[in-house]
Amino acid sequence: MLLTMEEFRAFEPKKPTYALIGWPLGHTMSPELHAQLFACSGQDADYIGIAVSPEALEEAFALAKKKLCGINCTIPHKKAVIPLLDEVDTAARDLQSVNTVAFRSGKAIGYNTDILGFAASLERDSIDLRRKKVLLLGYGGAASVMAYHCVTQGAYVTITGRDLGKAAALQKQLCETVPGAHVAVYSRKHIPRDIQIVLNSTPVGMYPKESAAPLHYLPHKTEYVFDAIYNPPVTATMKLANPKKTKTRDGLYMLVMQAAHAETIWSGVQFEAQACESILRRTYGKMAVKRLHDKYGKQNIVLCGFMGSGKTTIGRKIARLTGLSFVDADQYLEMREGKIIPEIFAEKGEAYFRDRESAYIKELAGREGIVLSLGGGAVLRPENVQAVRRTGFLIHLDTPLHRIMKNLSYSSNRPLLDKPDKQAETRRLYHARKAIYRHAADVSVRSPKISEALEKVIKSI
Repeated sequence: MLLTMEEFRAFEPKKPTYALIGWPLGHTMSPELHAQLFACSGQDADYIGIAVSPEALEEAFALAKKKLCGINCTIPHKKAVIPLLDEVDTAARDLQSVNTVAFRSGKAIGYNTDILGFAASLERDSIDLRRKKVLLLGYGGAASVMAYHCVTQGAYVTITGRDLGKAAALQKQLCETVPGAHVAVYSRKHIPRDIQIVLNSTPVGMYPKESAAPLHYLPHKTEYVFDAIYNPPVTATMKLANPKKTKTRDGLYMLVMQAAHAETIWSGVQFEAQACESILRRTYGKMAVKRLHDKYGKQNIVLCGFMGSGKTTIGRKIARLTGLSFVDADQYLEMREGKIIPEIFAEKGEAYFRDRESAYIKELAGREGIVLSLGGGAVLRPENVQAVRRTGFLIHLDTPLHRIMKNLSYSSNRPLLDKPDKQAETRRLYHARKAIYRHAADVSVRSPKISEALEKVIKSI
């Protein structure tokens, strides 16, 4: 629920309630994210968003102190809220940035959980900052959080950006706050060649301007790239990395963990790592649906690929993460025809099957809010591809042949493989169709592992 100031004045909570205040607030994932955290921890609580202009901050804060149990602050209130607080945590004071406020015994206490979320992201990827050479892109609020954590962990930080004066101001702040901090400022043309970690704190590359990047290339010794952006989940900066030698991470885990730490501050609830991982996956799923609608103007996710490539298994998992309904086109056809596919092939032939397949695919493509798994040969007909792409984002599961061979070894109901040499026929069909799948799909995803393929599919949207 998102409220205006007028609505917040009249608002009376019916249970413990927390809020995000910002201006403009626009679309935020925080209410949904905190709802998941409340459900996970068994808390009967609400989380709302309140659009608070800078001139209304003092009034909004006073009302929040009376009505709410705690708040999160986002732009432009992270610094402006500090004079209204009774106490400020050390890290938040050093950063001059508060994103979490707890109301306790009539007092308002400010914290910064962004830094905890950032630290958790690096810990998740086993990144040790001590003596590492870090390049920080940007000098705003997110940059100060990242830089502060890096220098307190013993990293050597280089700051760059369009305005070197602002970069120098952040350098000065860090050196005054953290004695012995190693911080330098360079123009983008003179970035040190031995940088090992690249951190993007800027909004450059965020939806809808996803092709933009603050750098044209990464220093050749880069081992890790962190981008605070999470829409898209694979940013232009991350795409600069060599996947064989450089780890990458978007900002969604940081968002989840800063929210989890905020709830720990508010209520004392501790979250298990596995619970946070589950929430992260579901949040990626919700983000995929949002991007499906906003970026592509589509309603469905459609999977194509060779038989045995994992379309049904992965499709069901995608449906659970996104909240969409799952439909297997082959199973739907069997239900409508009242016969299994081998019987249809045996009694009426492949041509009849393909005609009925096309009819049902056209019917299914008219639905909204589904994950549709196509049969292995469905994309051989252009009209099927045209039908599903009108409403759906088409993803090719480019599963390696050795994995397909293993999957199909357990199956005996594949009419097209009913040949004396089943493996030879599988190879022939696989190689004959591979280019067709790639040409038909919006994107191809390759992985031998179901869990990895699932993650890549969600992030490919």
